[in-house]
Amino acid sequence: MEIGKYNRGKIVLITEKACFIDLGGENDIFLPPWELPEGAVKGDEIDVFVYNTSSDEYRSTTVKPYAVMGEFASLEVTDVTGFGMFLDWGLQKDLFVPSRNIRVELKPGDLAVVKIVPDYAGKGVIGTCHFDDLFEELPENAVESMKVNKKVELIVYGFSRLGARVIVDKKYSGMLYENEIFENLKIGEQYTGYIKKIREDGLIDAALQPQGFRAATKDAREIILDALENSGGFLALHDKSSAEEIKKQLLMSKKVFKKSIGGLYREKFITIEDDGIRLLR
Repeated sequence: MEIGKYNRGKIVLITEKACFIDLGGENDIFLPPWELPEGAVKGDEIDVFVYNTSSDEYRSTTVKPYAVMGEFASLEVTDVTGFGMFLDWGLQKDLFVPSRNIRVELKPGDLAVVKIVPDYAGKGVIGTCHFDDLFEELPENAVESMKVNKKVELIVYGFSRLGARVIVDKKYSGMLYENEIFENLKIGEQYTGYIKKIREDGLIDAALQPQGFRAATKDAREIILDALENSGGFLALHDKSSAEEIKKQLLMSKKVFKKSIGGLYREKFITIEDDGIRLLR
């Protein structure tokens, strides 16, 4: 039985108030009977997530937590005490983060970026905000499996002079560079990103836009059309607008904007006027 992970076990008892699963340990593990899959009967095998309760007993659930043992997550703080804080990780029992594992002072409602790790006795699950040395190493085939423009999930966990530090796909360390960020990022927020480069030092260079000018332009055209529709068919932006104004309104560079409106004009989606662009369709 693996704590903090999914386990496959056999249903050995079902009553109105309890269900027990044999996961190969000394004791069968409690599962709330209302969480049983529809039609499940004694003897069936099911997948359950195993966690420890505050009394150091183990329980199982078919509810999926937001992250499992070894993964990173951005979780909402539900309570702060003198000995730690509690985070909503999708289960009835909140995830506990001991005081020594907390990096900065947070309050209920804030987002905490944590890694799910074993407790100090190795018998339960806790969270830690001190994870700089806890990122997974990239697999040997990373260059092949994580190709340029592969879509990934990013969690912002800090900032540096170079840009934003991010967690890639709940496992790996990555960086978004300042000159490629066109929106205000916040620690704890999650974004869809793209692989830009696998570095020799084992880190990932990521981006919020698809890489390659054609890919970026295609994505930008959709953004421009959506902005036109949302603004009544006209945008007061043109090829002489400042890069700052374009970045502020559309979250893209001036170079990509000019290339995109040129394509939209040729395909008769827009007209380009002295004071802006207008939607035709």
